[in-house]
Amino acid sequence: MNTKSYLGLFLLCVTLLVACNRKANRTPLDTDEPLVEFGWNKTADGNDPASALPDDADAGSQRDSGTDHDAPARGDADRMAGEDSHSRPAATTTPTGEEASHASSSSITDELAVALPTPRRDLPEQRLERKAYISSFNNRTLMPNWVAWKLTKARTNGHVSRKNVRFQEDYDVDERYRVSTFDYNRSGYDRGHLCPAGDNRWDYDAMTECFLMTNICPQGHDLNAGDWNDLENRCRSWARRYGEIYIVCGPIIYDKPRRRIGRGRKVSVPDAFFKVVLCMKGSPKAIGFIFANDDGRHPLSSYVHPVDEVERVTGYDFFAQLPDQVERAVEARAALGAW
Repeated sequence: MNTKSYLGLFLLCVTLLVACNRKANRTPLDTDEPLVEFGWNKTADGNDPASALPDDADAGSQRDSGTDHDAPARGDADRMAGEDSHSRPAATTTPTGEEASHASSSSITDELAVALPTPRRDLPEQRLERKAYISSFNNRTLMPNWVAWKLTKARTNGHVSRKNVRFQEDYDVDERYRVSTFDYNRSGYDRGHLCPAGDNRWDYDAMTECFLMTNICPQGHDLNAGDWNDLENRCRSWARRYGEIYIVCGPIIYDKPRRRIGRGRKVSVPDAFFKVVLCMKGSPKAIGFIFANDDGRHPLSSYVHPVDEVERVTGYDFFAQLPDQVERAVEARAALGAW
């Protein structure tokens, strides 16, 4: 066989190999076969996976609408911080500043309507509605302006223990103002409850929420464990006697914060604390208290003031929804013996 024959045979073999390879590796573009599109969030049949959800569900419904999705999940964050990982119902928040007074009412707002102070326009406010109380959070002081709740005879008892409940950040507050329990470490101050744990033994969610840092202020240990605690116990005895009472309390800063604590967040230290109590059973009456945030023990009577005086010191208008005549009468005088 000559050279031309070998060359012809070689070219024939190459042609056959190319044809076979094209047939074996053809794509849908080479045929009439339909294209199958694979893309982000698509399945092999080209459908969105969300279409497989039941008719009454959608992709958005798989999230908790009350959660800040930019923040870590509460359980993960609590485990990282060494805090309680139990979930709690998301709080309802109202707008800050002047708009807060125009927000739509909820059951807790309706329940506490008579007790809620008139907003001060010079203070920032984010109202946080919980199961048992409402907190007015101040993003400048990083403390509540005040906390209000109704204490009933039934709520003075319960089997929920505070033993395994930890202080925890409030994820309903913007991260920039979110106080951590660690901001109180080695500060010389207790994490002082405004709405106390002893008033929330009736319900686990209520107990958990009272340990949110938006219900906490820096408080001297002697005051927290001493005279302030004595008044909390006295309020529970009044609730048992009269059936229900309304309580509002909060910090007082007379001029500028004398001290701030915290590493990541600078929490103002109060100069004093106030508490006002209203009873509407029988003849309406009210009483006010002002405690210096200092050490020392004193008789409870030494802290007593008319609500009018507490209003003058704090700048708040308490019990404004009472009829004017009743409001004037209950706020003008205070007698511990009348309780």
